[in-house]
Amino acid sequence: MFLKQVIIQNKNTIIRDIPFHKGINLIVDERPETIRLKTDTGNSIGKTTVLRLVDFCFGGDGKNIYQDTEFNKQPNTIIENFLKDNEIIITIVLIDTFEGVPNHQVTIKKNFLSRSKKLQEINGENITDNKEFDKKLKEVIFKSEVDKPTFKQIISKNIRDEKNKMANIVKVLNSFTRTEEYEALYLFWLGINTDSHNQKELLSKEKTREENFQKRLKKDGELSLVEQQLILLNGKIEALNKRKNKFNLNENYAVDVDKLNEIKSKLNRSATELSRLEIRKDLINESKDDLEQEYTQIDTSQIKSLYEKAKSLITNIQVSFEDTVKFHNDLISEKLEYITKELPEIEQQIRKIKSEIIVLRKEEDALTETLNKSALVEDFEKTILDLNKQFERKGNLEEQKRLWLYSQEKLAEIDESLNAINQGISSKDNQIQNRITAFNKYFSVMSNRLYGETYLLSSQKNEKGYELIVTNLEGNPSTGKKKGQIAAFDFAYIEFADKLDIECLHFIMHDQLETIHDNQLNTIVEVANSINGQYIVPILRDKIPSNIDISDFEVLSLSQDNKLFRIR
Repeated sequence: MFLKQVIIQNKNTIIRDIPFHKGINLIVDERPETIRLKTDTGNSIGKTTVLRLVDFCFGGDGKNIYQDTEFNKQPNTIIENFLKDNEIIITIVLIDTFEGVPNHQVTIKKNFLSRSKKLQEINGENITDNKEFDKKLKEVIFKSEVDKPTFKQIISKNIRDEKNKMANIVKVLNSFTRTEEYEALYLFWLGINTDSHNQKELLSKEKTREENFQKRLKKDGELSLVEQQLILLNGKIEALNKRKNKFNLNENYAVDVDKLNEIKSKLNRSATELSRLEIRKDLINESKDDLEQEYTQIDTSQIKSLYEKAKSLITNIQVSFEDTVKFHNDLISEKLEYITKELPEIEQQIRKIKSEIIVLRKEEDALTETLNKSALVEDFEKTILDLNKQFERKGNLEEQKRLWLYSQEKLAEIDESLNAINQGISSKDNQIQNRITAFNKYFSVMSNRLYGETYLLSSQKNEKGYELIVTNLEGNPSTGKKKGQIAAFDFAYIEFADKLDIECLHFIMHDQLETIHDNQLNTIVEVANSINGQYIVPILRDKIPSNIDISDFEVLSLSQDNKLFRIR
């Protein structure tokens, strides 16, 4: 796919419509060096921004358009507000050929708003989910539905707008990228199926998590140490259990204590009742004794004297002296009978209570003896406390051991799955090497053409996967040569992909070419115009060699008075 045009517009007005063509496309900064030194504040006039707008449409977050990567705490609020307040829409159009009528065209539109106002279209379909947007781009541009690598990763070498991408030929992703992700990217570039790489990447991440988890486990000791601690701890627990059993602690200690307290309470109540009954009995007996004494101590002479006096006064008295004595004695007898009639019942209750007290005393003695034979409660509780602590420690160690064994088993399963995937990738080693050989045919020619030096691509395999390495057979290149080397690689890739019918973007966007020597710059222009591709570069006018007629290659001219967004 070629880049046909980039359009900057708001809802009603087209601010810029930048057309592109095959060969070299120059975005020219017209400002002389003296003017640049006075006016440059880090925000410039927007020549590199064109590259970043294309990257934005390919799924970038767009922050680098108004925020310098080195000074991200100081964004250009003028540009940011302009883009958002004016609801600026960026449109890029891709076509499959500049020759005649294109058979395939892709139109991508994005704005800088979010949520319900977010615009993110592919051929008229608004896809606001970023992952789905990336997948759709990969499908329509690269005809691929595999998960890895992502679209953004694939095209990272096509838009080299940041320092790391212009300093590294194949390591074009961020510094946190894993080897497994690079492997998927490299194989995709080589046109080799990467269906298994998503699973490989997931497994590799899971393996890293498990390895990090084991590092945390190691802080508390290796598995061997945990097992040895458990052996020692089991011995301590066994000794404490033996000590506990020697205490002969009554299992029903608490129940027996309650029973003893209840018996003591019953004994107290029985003793109180017995005392009451015995006092009652004593009172009855004392009354009985007093009454019985009245039989023997009665003064009959006095009664007789009284009787005689009464008779002299009452001549017809009916009762004899003997009857009077009898009445007296009968009255005493009745009193005795009344007083002593409850005595048998009281005596029976006393006998019953005494019997109950005897039984309760026996129970009290038995329980007291049982409790006295039990261990001292404090010692026993201390032993139980020690046992609980040891069991708690044992539980922690057993959990550590379980986690160790689970993690080791998990790692073994992951390694087994990774080995199977890696064996599948390794089975393609011949194909990989053949593709690298095919690429080097173009790369070596291109590098010789640009610098008269030979650069080669080779593979290096480790336990995590394949890596690609570019070697300069002449030694480390200078900064200018490095950028030329990158250009040689990117040019060669387009020729390689076309030869093998590998879907690719046929445009390359490079920044920071000012350090390249005029001779190499002339050669780059020549080569860029000879390949089936586009080389899109922002450049300072006074750095363009005088022999190059830029009128044929210039697609956009910017200056202090004519900035990209036309903001004064």
